[in-house]
Amino acid sequence: MLLTLTALALLSRLVWNLWIHPPGEYVFSDMGQYVLRAKNLAEAGFVWGQRTLAWQSFGTHYLLAAVFKVFGVEPPHTAGAVVFALLGAGSVPLTYLVACQVMKRAWMATTAGVLALLWYPNVATTGYFLSETPFLFFQLLANFWMLRTFQEGKRAVAAGIAAGICFMLRPQSAVFFVLVFVTWLVNVRRLPAVRARQVIGFAAPLLLAFLFSLTRFYLHTGYWGGVAESANMNMTAGRCHNIVTQAFPSQRALERSVETGNTRDGRRVSVPGLRALAGLPNYHPLALRPALGGETIRFVGYIGDPFIHRDLQRRCVRRTGLVGQLRYALGNLSLQWFFAKQWPDQEPKARKYFMPIAEAYRYLFAAVFLAPSLLGVGLALRRLRAEPAMALLAWQIVGSMVIAAIFFGDVRLRTPYDPYALILAIYAAAQVIEAGRWLRERYRNRVS
Repeated sequence: MLLTLTALALLSRLVWNLWIHPPGEYVFSDMGQYVLRAKNLAEAGFVWGQRTLAWQSFGTHYLLAAVFKVFGVEPPHTAGAVVFALLGAGSVPLTYLVACQVMKRAWMATTAGVLALLWYPNVATTGYFLSETPFLFFQLLANFWMLRTFQEGKRAVAAGIAAGICFMLRPQSAVFFVLVFVTWLVNVRRLPAVRARQVIGFAAPLLLAFLFSLTRFYLHTGYWGGVAESANMNMTAGRCHNIVTQAFPSQRALERSVETGNTRDGRRVSVPGLRALAGLPNYHPLALRPALGGETIRFVGYIGDPFIHRDLQRRCVRRTGLVGQLRYALGNLSLQWFFAKQWPDQEPKARKYFMPIAEAYRYLFAAVFLAPSLLGVGLALRRLRAEPAMALLAWQIVGSMVIAAIFFGDVRLRTPYDPYALILAIYAAAQVIEAGRWLRERYRNRVS
């Protein structure tokens, strides 16, 4: 089964990236920034002191820069497309192997592998130069080796290296790694294979990745305290529910933007997911209600300035109160399940052919897999001591929900966690079937 899944995953992802949806033809917005920074890094090397290079997490453009350095930076970036296709393909057998580590029956792991092979949301992101595809691969790899560490005491250092790469791709993955450590503390006597050597072997690469990320941030911004300055703006969007943030070099430039009603000038960043809440009727409890009265926040200064954003966040929290912030958190979380469409498939270049498929899978996940996966999370955490391996998968979902509630959710941001949701849904279904059999058997014994 493993060889079949691997071969089909390779074939499908290579066809997707080289023929149907070459990522080199979809270089705009976030993809454009990743590619631009990767080109600059490949051509000029490390140049410190450029604050704009601390805007996004750096793992994706470092990966692309390595590809560009070897194969060249000129479009259509075929080598990058192949690398992303290989990473996307690798997530399919890894999903199957992770399922094999935690599932009791072969059909359950096989079902998880087949679903991963056919899961369009992850196929779609493979065709864009975004963080989702490498993060999906390395997070699954880290999980597989962590499971080996928990169960056999093996691969701790390898798991730590993969975890460090995950952190550099998406710093928010730190939430999950903290929960992994908590799981080990709770089960320290039940996991005889995990001792100080394994903990140090896992933690050391992750700590080095963290320290490198902090140092790199300091060398670009001049201050300590972050990995990517986009987190400041994202937090403001989560606390204020503004769709657009605009930063201007002067007060006059800001006033001119207000006078003309232009929401696309200055240094502009938008959150497509929040537009979905803006489209809800006013009576809907989760409809967009910006804390500062408008869908756009404008200010004079740098777009990622932490002091400006902290002040904005405090103002929004005072305006909304605790109840309002809880409503924001629920709205943010709901975006990754119900309201937001998969970006960037909704953009004009991809909308005609790919958006209907993305929408079909969005409804499929919400209608078929969401409730069972959340039930699986509850069952797995309920058996945290008895089945710590399954709890690791549940923590992935919990971590993604916490991050979505704090900042904002989106289908694209959710997709790297979908393999765990699929496995947990299968796990929950099997538990329900087993409970049904037990109840029928008990009823028959009573009748007889």
